[in-house]
Amino acid sequence: MPEPSASPIAIRGTVDPRASEEVRRFMQERLALLGAVSFALSAGFLVASVLFTLATDGAGAMSAELGSPRRILNAGGAVVSLAVWLLARHGDRTPGALLLLDLFGTLAAVAPYTLMAVLGQPGMTGVLLTALMMALTLQTRALLVPSDAKRTFAISLLASFLCFGLSVGAHLGAYAPAHEDGLTLVDLASNLGMWLAVVVAASTFASWVLFGLRQQFRQAKQLGQYTLVEKVGQGGMGEVYRARHALLRRPTAVKLLPPDKAGGAAIARFEREVQLTASLVHPNTVTIFDYGHTPDGVFYYAMEYLDGGDLETVVAVGGPMPPARAAHVLVQVAAALAEAHEIGLIHRDVKPANVFLVGKSGAADLAKLLDFGLVRELETSSGLTRTDTIMGTPLYMAPEAIEDPAGVDAQSDLYALGALGYFLLTGQHVFEGKTVVEICSQHLRTEPVPPSERLGAPLPESLEELVLACLAKDRRDRPRSAGVLRELLLACEDVGVWSDAEARAWWAEHGLAVEARRRGEGEPVSGTGRTIAVDVLGRRG
Repeated sequence: MPEPSASPIAIRGTVDPRASEEVRRFMQERLALLGAVSFALSAGFLVASVLFTLATDGAGAMSAELGSPRRILNAGGAVVSLAVWLLARHGDRTPGALLLLDLFGTLAAVAPYTLMAVLGQPGMTGVLLTALMMALTLQTRALLVPSDAKRTFAISLLASFLCFGLSVGAHLGAYAPAHEDGLTLVDLASNLGMWLAVVVAASTFASWVLFGLRQQFRQAKQLGQYTLVEKVGQGGMGEVYRARHALLRRPTAVKLLPPDKAGGAAIARFEREVQLTASLVHPNTVTIFDYGHTPDGVFYYAMEYLDGGDLETVVAVGGPMPPARAAHVLVQVAAALAEAHEIGLIHRDVKPANVFLVGKSGAADLAKLLDFGLVRELETSSGLTRTDTIMGTPLYMAPEAIEDPAGVDAQSDLYALGALGYFLLTGQHVFEGKTVVEICSQHLRTEPVPPSERLGAPLPESLEELVLACLAKDRRDRPRSAGVLRELLLACEDVGVWSDAEARAWWAEHGLAVEARRRGEGEPVSGTGRTIAVDVLGRRG
Protein backbone atom coordinates (compact mmCIF):
# COMPACT_ATOMS: atom_id res chain seq x y z
CA MET A 1 0.00 0.00 0.00
CA PRO A 2 1.41 3.46 -0.85
CA GLU A 3 2.81 5.53 1.99
CA PRO A 4 0.36 8.25 3.03
CA SER A 5 1.26 11.76 1.95
CA ALA A 6 3.03 13.70 4.64
CA SER A 7 2.17 17.18 3.39
CA PRO A 8 0.80 19.60 6.01
CA ILE A 9 -2.30 20.10 3.82
CA ALA A 10 -3.13 16.40 3.92
CA ILE A 11 -2.70 16.32 7.66
CA ARG A 12 -4.75 19.40 8.50
CA GLY A 13 -8.16 18.14 7.52
CA THR A 14 -8.35 18.05 3.74
CA VAL A 15 -11.12 16.05 2.07
CA ASP A 16 -9.40 15.92 -1.33
CA PRO A 17 -8.75 12.22 -2.07
CA ARG A 18 -5.66 13.22 -4.05
CA ALA A 19 -3.98 14.53 -0.89
CA SER A 20 -3.15 11.18 0.76
CA GLU A 21 -3.91 7.48 0.71
CA GLU A 22 -5.74 7.84 4.01
CA VAL A 23 -8.10 10.49 2.63
CA ARG A 24 -8.62 8.53 -0.60
CA ARG A 25 -9.55 5.40 1.32
CA PHE A 26 -11.86 7.35 3.62
CA MET A 27 -13.57 8.99 0.62
CA GLN A 28 -14.15 5.61 -1.01
CA GLU A 29 -15.58 4.14 2.19
CA ARG A 30 -17.99 7.06 2.60
CA LEU A 31 -19.16 6.90 -1.03
CA ALA A 32 -19.90 3.22 -0.51
CA LEU A 33 -21.84 4.13 2.62
CA LEU A 34 -23.75 6.83 0.71
CA GLY A 35 -24.71 4.29 -1.95
CA ALA A 36 -25.82 1.75 0.64
CA VAL A 37 -27.89 4.25 2.66
CA SER A 38 -29.50 5.80 -0.43
CA PHE A 39 -30.34 2.37 -1.84
CA ALA A 40 -31.91 1.31 1.45
CA LEU A 41 -34.03 4.47 1.59
CA SER A 42 -35.10 4.34 -2.06
CA ALA A 43 -35.78 0.60 -2.14
CA GLY A 44 -37.55 0.81 1.20
CA PHE A 45 -39.84 3.57 -0.06
CA LEU A 46 -40.62 1.55 -3.19
CA VAL A 47 -41.46 -1.60 -1.24
CA ALA A 48 -43.55 0.34 1.30
CA SER A 49 -45.55 2.06 -1.47
CA VAL A 50 -46.28 -1.19 -3.27
CA LEU A 51 -47.29 -2.99 -0.08
CA PHE A 52 -49.55 -0.10 0.92
CA THR A 53 -51.30 -0.27 -2.48
CA LEU A 54 -51.69 -4.04 -2.11
CA ALA A 55 -53.20 -3.67 1.35
CA THR A 56 -55.64 -0.90 0.40
CA ASP A 57 -56.54 -1.62 -3.25
CA GLY A 58 -55.68 -5.25 -3.93
CA ALA A 59 -53.30 -7.18 -6.18
CA GLY A 60 -54.57 -5.66 -9.44
CA ALA A 61 -53.85 -2.14 -8.27
CA MET A 62 -50.45 -3.24 -7.00
CA SER A 63 -49.53 -4.57 -10.46
CA ALA A 64 -50.60 -1.29 -12.02
CA GLU A 65 -48.62 0.63 -9.41
CA LEU A 66 -45.49 -1.38 -10.18
CA GLY A 67 -45.75 -0.43 -13.85
CA SER A 68 -46.45 3.24 -13.25
CA PRO A 69 -43.87 5.85 -14.30
CA ARG A 70 -43.36 6.95 -10.70
CA ARG A 71 -42.42 3.45 -9.48
CA ILE A 72 -40.18 2.87 -12.50
CA LEU A 73 -38.37 6.13 -11.70
CA ASN A 74 -38.22 5.10 -8.03
CA ALA A 75 -36.59 1.82 -9.06
CA GLY A 76 -34.22 3.75 -11.33
CA GLY A 77 -33.05 5.85 -8.41
CA ALA A 78 -32.48 2.72 -6.35
CA VAL A 79 -30.42 1.21 -9.18
CA VAL A 80 -28.24 4.34 -9.32
CA SER A 81 -27.57 4.11 -5.57
CA LEU A 82 -26.81 0.40 -5.87
CA ALA A 83 -24.32 1.13 -8.66
CA VAL A 84 -22.57 3.75 -6.51
CA TRP A 85 -22.31 1.26 -3.65
CA LEU A 86 -20.91 -1.51 -5.86
CA LEU A 87 -18.39 0.75 -7.59
CA ALA A 88 -17.12 2.18 -4.31
CA ARG A 89 -17.20 -1.10 -2.39
CA HIS A 90 -14.80 -3.15 -4.50
CA GLY A 91 -11.20 -2.41 -5.46
CA ASP A 92 -9.08 0.67 -4.91
CA ARG A 93 -10.54 3.50 -6.99
CA THR A 94 -8.28 6.35 -8.08
CA PRO A 95 -8.88 9.81 -6.59
CA GLY A 96 -10.15 11.05 -9.96
CA ALA A 97 -12.58 8.16 -10.25
CA LEU A 98 -13.93 8.86 -6.77
CA LEU A 99 -14.50 12.54 -7.53
CA LEU A 100 -16.36 11.62 -10.74
CA LEU A 101 -18.39 8.97 -8.93
CA ASP A 102 -19.38 11.57 -6.34
CA LEU A 103 -20.46 14.07 -9.04
CA PHE A 104 -22.19 11.83 -11.54
CA GLY A 105 -23.69 9.58 -8.87
CA THR A 106 -25.39 12.61 -7.33
CA LEU A 107 -26.61 13.94 -10.69
CA ALA A 108 -27.80 10.50 -11.80
CA ALA A 109 -29.84 10.15 -8.60
CA VAL A 110 -31.38 13.63 -8.91
CA ALA A 111 -32.87 12.96 -12.36
CA PRO A 112 -35.30 10.09 -11.54
CA TYR A 113 -36.26 11.56 -8.16
CA THR A 114 -37.11 14.92 -9.76
CA LEU A 115 -39.30 13.36 -12.42
CA MET A 116 -40.89 11.10 -9.83
CA ALA A 117 -41.89 14.11 -7.73
CA VAL A 118 -43.18 16.17 -10.66
CA LEU A 119 -45.23 13.34 -12.10
CA GLY A 120 -46.61 12.45 -8.70
CA GLN A 121 -48.26 15.78 -7.98
CA PRO A 122 -48.95 18.76 -10.31
CA GLY A 123 -48.72 22.40 -9.41
CA MET A 124 -47.29 23.77 -6.17
CA THR A 125 -47.51 20.39 -4.47
CA GLY A 126 -45.18 18.99 -7.12
CA VAL A 127 -42.80 21.90 -6.57
CA LEU A 128 -42.66 21.19 -2.84
CA LEU A 129 -42.19 17.46 -3.42
CA THR A 130 -39.37 18.21 -5.84
CA ALA A 131 -37.67 20.47 -3.32
CA LEU A 132 -38.08 17.79 -0.64
CA MET A 133 -36.52 15.14 -2.89
CA MET A 134 -33.59 17.45 -3.63
CA ALA A 135 -33.12 18.27 0.04
CA LEU A 136 -33.05 14.57 1.00
CA THR A 137 -30.61 13.71 -1.79
CA LEU A 138 -28.17 16.59 -1.23
CA GLN A 139 -28.33 16.58 2.57
CA THR A 140 -27.65 12.84 2.69
CA ARG A 141 -24.58 13.40 0.51
CA ALA A 142 -23.42 16.33 2.67
CA LEU A 143 -23.74 14.23 5.82
CA LEU A 144 -21.96 11.12 4.53
CA VAL A 145 -19.40 12.19 1.92
CA PRO A 146 -16.30 14.14 3.04
CA SER A 147 -16.53 17.41 1.10
CA ASP A 148 -15.69 21.03 1.74
CA ALA A 149 -18.29 23.77 1.27
CA LYS A 150 -16.91 24.84 -2.10
CA ARG A 151 -17.24 21.41 -3.68
CA THR A 152 -20.65 20.78 -2.12
CA PHE A 153 -21.87 24.14 -3.43
CA ALA A 154 -20.68 23.30 -6.96
CA ILE A 155 -22.29 19.84 -7.00
CA SER A 156 -25.51 21.10 -5.40
CA LEU A 157 -25.74 23.94 -7.92
CA LEU A 158 -25.27 21.58 -10.88
CA ALA A 159 -27.84 19.19 -9.41
CA SER A 160 -30.28 22.09 -8.92
CA PHE A 161 -29.89 23.26 -12.53
CA LEU A 162 -30.57 19.70 -13.69
CA CYS A 163 -33.56 19.41 -11.38
CA PHE A 164 -34.92 22.80 -12.47
CA GLY A 165 -34.62 21.94 -16.17
CA LEU A 166 -36.24 18.54 -15.81
CA SER A 167 -39.01 19.89 -13.62
CA VAL A 168 -39.88 22.76 -15.97
CA GLY A 169 -39.72 20.42 -18.95
CA ALA A 170 -42.01 17.92 -17.26
CA HIS A 171 -44.51 20.66 -16.42
CA LEU A 172 -44.45 21.88 -20.00
CA GLY A 173 -45.02 18.39 -21.40
CA ALA A 174 -47.56 17.15 -18.90
CA TYR A 175 -49.57 20.17 -17.85
CA ALA A 176 -51.22 23.22 -19.34
CA PRO A 177 -49.52 26.61 -19.04
CA ALA A 178 -52.05 27.62 -16.38
CA HIS A 179 -53.34 25.30 -13.66
CA GLU A 180 -56.61 25.07 -11.82
CA ASP A 181 -55.16 26.93 -8.89
CA GLY A 182 -54.32 29.87 -11.15
CA LEU A 183 -50.52 29.37 -11.04
CA THR A 184 -48.68 29.80 -14.32
CA LEU A 185 -45.53 28.01 -15.35
CA VAL A 186 -43.58 31.13 -14.44
CA ASP A 187 -45.07 31.01 -10.93
CA LEU A 188 -44.12 27.37 -10.53
CA ALA A 189 -40.61 27.92 -11.90
CA SER A 190 -39.95 30.91 -9.66
CA ASN A 191 -41.15 29.05 -6.58
CA LEU A 192 -39.08 26.01 -7.47
CA GLY A 193 -36.03 28.21 -8.03
CA MET A 194 -36.38 29.77 -4.61
CA TRP A 195 -36.80 26.41 -2.88
CA LEU A 196 -33.79 25.00 -4.73
CA ALA A 197 -31.71 27.98 -3.65
CA VAL A 198 -32.62 27.20 -0.04
CA VAL A 199 -31.68 23.52 -0.55
CA VAL A 200 -28.29 24.48 -2.08
CA ALA A 201 -27.58 26.86 0.79
CA ALA A 202 -28.55 24.29 3.43
CA SER A 203 -26.41 21.54 1.87
CA THR A 204 -23.43 23.89 1.54
CA PHE A 205 -23.80 24.98 5.16
CA ALA A 206 -24.00 21.34 6.31
CA SER A 207 -20.76 20.51 4.51
CA TRP A 208 -19.09 23.64 5.90
CA VAL A 209 -20.00 22.66 9.45
CA LEU A 210 -18.99 19.00 9.03
CA PHE A 211 -15.76 19.93 7.25
CA GLY A 212 -14.88 22.19 10.17
CA LEU A 213 -15.62 19.41 12.66
CA ARG A 214 -13.40 17.01 10.70
CA GLN A 215 -10.60 19.57 10.79
CA GLN A 216 -10.97 19.99 14.54
CA PHE A 217 -10.98 16.22 15.00
CA ARG A 218 -7.82 15.79 12.96
CA GLN A 219 -6.10 18.65 14.71
CA ALA A 220 -7.09 17.11 18.05
CA LYS A 221 -5.30 13.96 16.88
CA GLN A 222 -2.15 15.93 16.05
CA LEU A 223 0.68 16.04 18.58
CA GLY A 224 3.42 18.44 17.57
CA GLN A 225 4.69 17.21 14.23
CA TYR A 226 2.88 13.86 14.58
CA THR A 227 -0.60 12.88 13.48
CA LEU A 228 -2.20 9.84 15.11
CA VAL A 229 -3.57 7.29 12.64
CA GLU A 230 -4.80 4.32 14.67
CA LYS A 231 -4.44 2.73 18.09
CA VAL A 232 -2.13 -0.28 18.02
CA GLY A 233 -1.62 -1.18 21.67
CA GLN A 234 -1.62 -0.24 25.32
CA GLY A 235 1.21 -0.47 27.82
CA GLY A 236 1.43 -0.08 31.56
CA MET A 237 1.98 3.67 31.27
CA GLY A 238 -0.19 4.65 28.31
CA GLU A 239 -1.73 4.00 24.91
CA VAL A 240 0.29 3.48 21.71
CA TYR A 241 -0.77 4.78 18.29
CA ARG A 242 0.61 4.42 14.80
CA ALA A 243 1.43 7.92 13.62
CA ARG A 244 3.16 9.87 10.88
CA HIS A 245 5.47 12.86 10.92
CA ALA A 246 4.50 16.00 9.00
CA LEU A 247 7.77 16.06 7.04
CA LEU A 248 9.54 12.72 7.48
CA ARG A 249 8.34 9.48 5.96
CA ARG A 250 9.71 7.08 8.56
CA PRO A 251 7.10 4.93 10.33
CA THR A 252 6.45 6.20 13.85
CA ALA A 253 4.60 5.06 16.96
CA VAL A 254 3.42 7.56 19.56
CA LYS A 255 2.80 6.65 23.18
CA LEU A 256 0.36 8.84 25.12
CA LEU A 257 -0.13 9.34 28.81
CA PRO A 258 -3.94 9.53 29.12
CA PRO A 259 -5.34 12.52 31.06
CA ASP A 260 -6.80 10.24 33.75
CA LYS A 261 -3.26 9.05 34.55
CA ALA A 262 -1.56 12.42 34.28
CA GLY A 263 -0.95 13.06 37.96
CA GLY A 264 2.31 14.60 39.12
CA ALA A 265 3.99 11.27 39.91
CA ALA A 266 2.72 9.67 36.70
CA ILE A 267 4.07 12.53 34.58
CA ALA A 268 7.43 12.32 36.33
CA ARG A 269 7.60 8.58 35.70
CA PHE A 270 6.51 9.03 32.09
CA GLU A 271 9.24 11.62 31.48
CA ARG A 272 11.75 9.41 33.20
CA GLU A 273 10.76 6.45 31.04
CA VAL A 274 11.49 8.55 27.95
CA GLN A 275 14.84 9.76 29.24
CA LEU A 276 16.00 6.32 30.34
CA THR A 277 14.85 4.57 27.17
CA ALA A 278 16.45 7.27 25.02
CA SER A 279 19.77 6.65 26.77
CA LEU A 280 19.78 3.07 25.41
CA VAL A 281 21.14 2.67 21.89
CA HIS A 282 21.22 -1.11 21.45
CA PRO A 283 19.48 -2.28 18.25
CA ASN A 284 17.35 -4.67 20.31
CA THR A 285 15.88 -1.80 22.34
CA VAL A 286 13.11 0.35 20.87
CA THR A 287 14.43 3.68 19.56
CA ILE A 288 13.00 6.98 20.89
CA PHE A 289 12.68 9.83 18.36
CA ASP A 290 11.01 12.68 20.18
CA TYR A 291 9.12 13.79 23.29
CA GLY A 292 6.69 16.57 24.15
CA HIS A 293 3.24 17.54 25.36
CA THR A 294 0.23 19.29 23.85
CA PRO A 295 -1.11 22.67 25.05
CA ASP A 296 -3.92 20.84 26.86
CA GLY A 297 -1.45 18.73 28.84
CA VAL A 298 -1.35 15.37 26.99
CA PHE A 299 2.18 13.97 27.33
CA TYR A 300 3.61 11.82 24.56
CA TYR A 301 6.78 10.43 23.06
CA ALA A 302 7.50 9.18 19.56
CA MET A 303 9.41 5.99 18.86
CA GLU A 304 10.12 3.73 15.93
CA TYR A 305 7.06 1.94 14.55
CA LEU A 306 7.49 -1.83 14.58
CA ASP A 307 5.68 -4.07 12.11
CA GLY A 308 5.07 -7.50 13.59
CA GLY A 309 3.78 -8.64 16.98
CA ASP A 310 4.75 -9.04 20.61
CA LEU A 311 5.82 -12.49 21.78
CA GLU A 312 2.54 -13.10 23.57
CA THR A 313 0.71 -12.64 20.24
CA VAL A 314 3.28 -14.58 18.22
CA VAL A 315 3.04 -17.63 20.50
CA ALA A 316 -0.75 -17.39 20.68
CA VAL A 317 -0.90 -17.52 16.87
CA GLY A 318 1.92 -19.96 16.07
CA GLY A 319 2.24 -22.05 19.22
CA PRO A 320 5.51 -22.93 21.02
CA MET A 321 8.66 -21.87 19.20
CA PRO A 322 11.27 -24.25 17.85
CA PRO A 323 14.31 -24.22 20.16
CA ALA A 324 16.46 -22.45 17.56
CA ARG A 325 13.96 -19.60 17.25
CA ALA A 326 13.46 -19.31 21.01
CA ALA A 327 17.23 -19.12 21.53
CA HIS A 328 17.49 -16.56 18.72
CA VAL A 329 14.99 -14.32 20.53
CA LEU A 330 16.49 -14.83 23.98
CA VAL A 331 19.98 -13.90 22.73
CA GLN A 332 18.64 -10.55 21.49
CA VAL A 333 16.70 -9.73 24.65
CA ALA A 334 19.71 -10.67 26.78
CA ALA A 335 21.85 -8.29 24.70
CA ALA A 336 19.37 -5.44 25.23
CA LEU A 337 19.28 -6.11 28.98
CA ALA A 338 23.06 -6.28 29.13
CA GLU A 339 23.32 -2.71 27.84
CA ALA A 340 20.68 -1.50 30.30
CA HIS A 341 22.33 -3.27 33.23
CA GLU A 342 25.75 -1.88 32.31
CA ILE A 343 24.52 1.71 32.72
CA GLY A 344 22.69 0.91 35.94
CA LEU A 345 19.13 0.21 34.79
CA ILE A 346 16.93 -2.77 35.47
CA HIS A 347 13.72 -3.32 33.54
CA ARG A 348 11.51 -5.01 36.18
CA ASP A 349 8.81 -6.07 33.71
CA VAL A 350 10.36 -8.42 31.16
CA LYS A 351 7.50 -10.50 29.71
CA PRO A 352 6.19 -11.62 26.29
CA ALA A 353 4.02 -8.53 25.85
CA ASN A 354 7.07 -6.29 26.32
CA VAL A 355 9.21 -7.97 23.66
CA PHE A 356 8.26 -7.19 20.08
CA LEU A 357 9.24 -9.38 17.15
CA VAL A 358 9.61 -7.47 13.90
CA GLY A 359 8.10 -9.39 11.00
CA LYS A 360 9.47 -7.29 8.14
CA SER A 361 13.13 -6.52 8.56
CA GLY A 362 16.49 -7.24 7.02
CA ALA A 363 17.20 -9.41 10.06
CA ALA A 364 15.35 -12.61 10.87
CA ASP A 365 12.86 -12.00 13.71
CA LEU A 366 14.50 -8.84 15.04
CA ALA A 367 13.52 -8.57 18.73
CA LYS A 368 12.89 -5.22 20.41
CA LEU A 369 12.63 -4.73 24.18
CA LEU A 370 9.78 -2.34 25.01
CA ASP A 371 8.13 -0.49 27.86
CA PHE A 372 10.66 0.72 30.39
CA GLY A 373 7.79 2.18 32.42
CA LEU A 374 8.80 0.21 35.54
CA VAL A 375 12.55 0.58 35.02
CA ARG A 376 14.52 1.32 38.16
CA GLU A 377 17.87 3.04 38.38
CA LEU A 378 20.30 1.22 40.63
CA GLU A 379 21.77 3.26 43.49
CA THR A 380 19.34 6.16 43.05
CA SER A 381 17.05 7.99 45.43
CA SER A 382 14.66 9.50 42.92
CA GLY A 383 11.73 7.92 44.78
CA LEU A 384 9.66 7.57 41.60
CA THR A 385 9.72 3.79 41.90
CA ARG A 386 9.20 3.08 45.59
CA THR A 387 11.25 0.28 47.10
CA ASP A 388 8.35 -0.81 49.32
CA THR A 389 6.10 -1.53 46.33
CA ILE A 390 5.89 -4.85 44.51
CA MET A 391 5.84 -3.99 40.81
CA GLY A 392 5.84 -6.25 37.78
CA THR A 393 3.83 -9.03 36.22
CA PRO A 394 3.06 -11.97 38.57
CA LEU A 395 3.73 -14.64 35.94
CA TYR A 396 7.28 -13.33 35.43
CA MET A 397 8.18 -12.02 38.88
CA ALA A 398 11.36 -13.20 40.59
CA PRO A 399 11.09 -14.53 44.18
CA GLU A 400 13.12 -11.59 45.57
CA ALA A 401 10.77 -9.12 43.86
CA ILE A 402 7.96 -10.64 45.93
CA GLU A 403 9.79 -11.04 49.26
CA ASP A 404 11.94 -7.93 49.18
CA PRO A 405 11.06 -5.34 46.49
CA ALA A 406 14.01 -3.21 47.60
CA GLY A 407 16.34 -6.08 46.70
CA VAL A 408 15.37 -6.25 43.03
CA ASP A 409 18.43 -6.14 40.78
CA ALA A 410 19.69 -7.27 37.39
CA GLN A 411 19.32 -10.92 38.46
CA SER A 412 15.56 -10.35 38.73
CA ASP A 413 15.48 -9.47 35.04
CA LEU A 414 17.31 -12.73 34.30
CA TYR A 415 14.65 -14.68 36.21
CA ALA A 416 11.97 -13.02 34.10
CA LEU A 417 13.97 -13.78 30.96
CA GLY A 418 14.10 -17.44 32.02
CA ALA A 419 10.31 -17.41 32.45
CA LEU A 420 10.06 -15.82 29.02
CA GLY A 421 12.19 -18.58 27.51
CA TYR A 422 10.01 -21.20 29.25
CA PHE A 423 6.93 -19.60 27.66
CA LEU A 424 8.49 -19.54 24.19
CA LEU A 425 9.47 -23.22 24.35
CA THR A 426 6.25 -24.58 25.85
CA GLY A 427 3.55 -22.03 25.08
CA GLN A 428 2.74 -22.12 28.80
CA HIS A 429 3.78 -20.07 31.81
CA VAL A 430 6.19 -21.46 34.38
CA PHE A 431 3.48 -21.39 37.04
CA GLU A 432 -0.27 -21.22 36.58
CA GLY A 433 -2.82 -20.11 39.14
CA LYS A 434 -6.19 -18.48 39.58
CA THR A 435 -4.94 -15.66 41.79
CA VAL A 436 -1.87 -13.46 42.09
CA VAL A 437 -1.21 -14.85 45.57
CA GLU A 438 -1.22 -18.43 44.29
CA ILE A 439 1.23 -17.65 41.49
CA CYS A 440 3.54 -15.65 43.75
CA SER A 441 3.55 -18.49 46.27
CA GLN A 442 4.75 -20.90 43.55
CA HIS A 443 7.53 -18.53 42.52
CA LEU A 444 8.70 -18.55 46.12
CA ARG A 445 8.45 -22.26 46.95
CA THR A 446 7.74 -24.49 43.93
CA GLU A 447 10.40 -25.83 41.59
CA PRO A 448 9.40 -25.47 37.93
CA VAL A 449 8.57 -28.52 35.85
CA PRO A 450 11.28 -28.94 33.17
CA PRO A 451 10.15 -27.40 29.86
CA SER A 452 10.57 -30.69 27.96
CA GLU A 453 8.29 -32.47 30.43
CA ARG A 454 5.74 -29.67 30.21
CA LEU A 455 5.90 -29.71 26.40
CA GLY A 456 5.80 -33.48 26.18
CA ALA A 457 8.70 -33.52 23.73
CA PRO A 458 12.50 -33.50 24.03
CA LEU A 459 14.35 -30.16 23.97
CA PRO A 460 18.07 -29.40 23.57
CA GLU A 461 19.58 -30.18 26.93
CA SER A 462 21.86 -27.14 27.03
CA LEU A 463 19.00 -24.70 26.34
CA GLU A 464 16.71 -26.34 28.89
CA GLU A 465 19.42 -26.19 31.54
CA LEU A 466 19.98 -22.47 30.91
CA VAL A 467 16.28 -21.68 31.18
CA LEU A 468 16.04 -23.59 34.47
CA ALA A 469 19.22 -21.90 35.74
CA CYS A 470 17.63 -18.50 35.15
CA LEU A 471 14.61 -19.70 37.16
CA ALA A 472 16.70 -20.61 40.22
CA LYS A 473 15.14 -19.41 43.48
CA ASP A 474 18.51 -18.21 44.73
CA ARG A 475 19.82 -15.47 42.47
CA ARG A 476 23.37 -16.66 43.06
CA ASP A 477 22.56 -19.82 41.11
CA ARG A 478 21.55 -17.85 38.01
CA PRO A 479 23.97 -16.69 35.28
CA ARG A 480 26.16 -13.85 36.55
CA SER A 481 24.86 -11.27 34.08
CA ALA A 482 22.80 -10.76 30.96
CA GLY A 483 26.00 -10.59 28.95
CA VAL A 484 27.13 -13.95 30.31
CA LEU A 485 23.70 -15.43 29.60
CA ARG A 486 23.90 -14.21 26.02
CA GLU A 487 27.28 -15.93 25.56
CA LEU A 488 25.97 -19.16 27.10
CA LEU A 489 22.99 -19.12 24.75
CA LEU A 490 25.24 -18.63 21.74
CA ALA A 491 27.37 -21.55 22.94
CA CYS A 492 24.43 -23.99 22.85
CA GLU A 493 25.62 -26.06 19.90
CA ASP A 494 22.75 -28.55 20.03
CA VAL A 495 20.11 -25.86 19.48
CA GLY A 496 20.70 -25.10 15.81
CA VAL A 497 20.32 -21.87 13.87
CA TRP A 498 17.10 -20.01 13.06
CA SER A 499 17.54 -18.80 9.48
CA ASP A 500 16.20 -15.76 7.63
CA ALA A 501 14.32 -18.05 5.28
CA GLU A 502 12.53 -19.79 8.15
CA ALA A 503 11.59 -16.44 9.69
CA ARG A 504 10.22 -15.09 6.40
CA ALA A 505 8.25 -18.29 5.83
CA TRP A 506 6.71 -18.09 9.29
CA TRP A 507 5.61 -14.49 8.83
CA ALA A 508 4.24 -15.21 5.37
CA GLU A 509 2.02 -17.89 6.88
CA HIS A 510 1.02 -16.20 10.13
CA GLY A 511 1.50 -12.47 9.57
CA LEU A 512 -2.16 -11.69 8.91
CA ALA A 513 -3.28 -13.59 12.01
CA VAL A 514 -0.74 -11.72 14.14
CA GLU A 515 -1.97 -8.40 12.76
CA ALA A 516 -5.60 -9.31 13.45
CA ARG A 517 -4.80 -10.23 17.04
CA ARG A 518 -2.81 -7.01 17.51
CA ARG A 519 -5.92 -5.07 16.49
CA GLY A 520 -7.88 -6.60 19.34
CA GLU A 521 -9.53 -9.57 17.67
CA GLY A 522 -7.84 -12.12 19.93
CA GLU A 523 -8.41 -13.26 23.49
CA PRO A 524 -7.87 -10.68 26.27
CA VAL A 525 -4.93 -10.96 28.62
CA SER A 526 -5.72 -12.58 31.95
CA GLY A 527 -5.50 -10.63 35.16
CA THR A 528 -2.33 -12.41 36.24
CA GLY A 529 -0.71 -11.48 32.91
CA ARG A 530 -0.98 -7.77 33.57
CA THR A 531 1.52 -5.51 35.28
CA ILE A 532 0.61 -4.80 38.90
CA ALA A 533 1.80 -2.59 41.74
CA VAL A 534 1.17 -3.61 45.35
CA ASP A 535 1.97 -1.26 48.23
CA VAL A 536 3.62 -3.58 50.76
CA LEU A 537 3.71 -1.09 53.62
CA GLY A 538 0.09 -0.18 53.05
CA ARG A 539 -0.93 -3.83 53.30
CA ARG A 540 1.11 -4.31 56.47
CA GLY A 541 -0.60 -1.36 58.07
